[in-house]
Amino acid sequence: MSTATLSQRGQVVIPAEVRRAAGWAPGEKLQVSIDETGEVRLRRVETLAELGARLNAMFDGTVEPLMDPRALYETREPRL
Repeated sequence: MSTATLSQRGQVVIPAEVRRAAGWAPGEKLQVSIDETGEVRLRRVETLAELGARLNAMFDGTVEPLMDPRALYETREPRL
């Protein structure tokens, strides 16, 4: 277990061994949350590109779109 110290400016340095084990690199965004027991948790924020890649991998191109945008455009009400 590692120990970190809270600075007067509210900053904490995450020990290198923890960063390596978590796979975190400098500049990564981390989500900070606290649960009802007071335990603080850090979680890496997923980028939109990573989310898109993960969703593509989940569906592997087997899911049809809900609607064709061109067909939706053709059925819209004309503007006045």
